Amino acid sequence: IPLYLIVNHWPSRRGGELRSRPYRIAAAELNLKIIDSIRRISPDPLIISMGDFNDNPVDYSMQKVLSLKKETQSIQSSELFNPMIRLFKKGKGSLAYRDSWSLFDQFYTSGNLVNGKNPFQLWKVNIFDPSHLKQTQGSYKGYPLRTITAGRYTAGYSDHFPVYGYLIKEFEPLLRND
Repeated sequence: IPLYLIVNHWPSRRGGELRSRPYRIAAAELNLKIIDSIRRISPDPLIISMGDFNDNPVDYSMQKVLSLKKETQSIQSSELFNPMIRLFKKGKGSLAYRDSWSLFDQFYTSGNLVNGKNPFQLWKVNIFDPSHLKQTQGSYKGYPLRTITAGRYTAGYSDHFPVYGYLIKEFEPLLRND
């Protein structure tokens, strides 16, 4: 079964969220075109679209343009599911700006990765934020430890925490005749 990965880095919010929103909407529309292209060549494909979307799970591009589902109950294989919304609603984020956390780094999947209709299923997702990736002091304590701050190398990883998920596969246990 082929697994299609779409890696994204959508336009930033530079200039303001409202002013830059049309660019992220265009990126979401392009994502849908890519998914449609995949579906034309592969019946019932397994799809994960991931990256820095520069939008939260509840923003227009994710909710309205992509029509991402929040729950897995009765989801169809052709629908799209966002597992990150639960983390966001708990106040978790992958980056902070002015003491407000955002979850721009996320992924969403085709419905068939969460509806039990194929051997591969998304098990769980989270934000990777161990202490060695965090600022340990000052006014940005707990924020992601940047590589460069105010033009100075700080030996950090990024201004965003990574996100991850577990994709598990059903297996047939080996029968042993002892």
